[in-house]
Amino acid sequence: MNAPRIRVLAVTNMYPTTDDPTYGVFVESQMRSIAAAGVDVRVEFIEGRRRKWRYARAILLVRRLATSGAFDLVHAHYGLSGFVALFQPLPLIVSFCGDDLLGTPNGKRGLTAKSRLIITLSHAAARSSAALICKSEELRMRLPRSRDRARAFVIPNGVDTERFAPGDRGEARARLGLDPTDLLVLFPHTPTERRKRLDLAQAAVARLEAGGVAATLMVVQRVPPARMPDFYRAADCLIVTSDWEGSPNVVKEALCCDLPVVSVDTGDVRKWLNVVPGCQLVERDPDAIARGLAEVLVGHRRINGQSVRDALNSSSVARQVVTVYQQVLAR
Repeated sequence: MNAPRIRVLAVTNMYPTTDDPTYGVFVESQMRSIAAAGVDVRVEFIEGRRRKWRYARAILLVRRLATSGAFDLVHAHYGLSGFVALFQPLPLIVSFCGDDLLGTPNGKRGLTAKSRLIITLSHAAARSSAALICKSEELRMRLPRSRDRARAFVIPNGVDTERFAPGDRGEARARLGLDPTDLLVLFPHTPTERRKRLDLAQAAVARLEAGGVAATLMVVQRVPPARMPDFYRAADCLIVTSDWEGSPNVVKEALCCDLPVVSVDTGDVRKWLNVVPGCQLVERDPDAIARGLAEVLVGHRRINGQSVRDALNSSSVARQVVTVYQQVLAR
């Protein structure tokens, strides 16, 4: 006799919309892969970016759903969603994603007041959860209590390796209308987000050009996931200059597309670059980044990201998350 299917209420304040198809796409992708693994999933999206009162309403909604008898556990994505999901009786699992534990820099060597509040609420969610999932070891270590760190599983976001896979550079450039001869350094981050450090990437490319290597910094944002692989295939390398990250999806997606990465040491980037020869982990300095860019751009080299594709394919990561569900329910 088959075991009954696990029924999960997924609560998140990050999820793709028509206006912003990339917002929280990693949550949508993970829950889709978990459903494919045999779990019944309902996603409750709290659209609180413009209407903060929706968080208060969501507390009542999540409690009503959790007491309906239709679910076995609640899986919240992001610490603030975890706090919203505290006020219900089912076992709660919280996935921490980045600034919910790390905070958001205010440009004055401190954190914004909003992010300090979110960190406080995230800590409250961690204390009352049945289990925790952190996207990187750095995030796990930011949990303030040793008992919470002991209950935390480090599971990075998976990658749809059927979509994010190697492809022909020339064909990708033709589809995107890009010059076939340009050296393209891909910056697939929101340029207005201070912590992504577009200024540092621009300075590094300027130093690269001053050294005799002409390259173009290609800033890309809000590209639908279905089109994003062509940007990785068309580029000559990916650049990451962020002040901090959790477990940046763009790095893993780029490696799965065999695109070399030049990155500062942030989040769990070191872990993935260590297993893929041909990438560069550099100091957070324009000259050092420029040297790293020059190293990977010479000869238009590709890397072999098969080890990352094996480790991070969506179905493999989904099985890890389902194992957490099973352990929580077995208690």
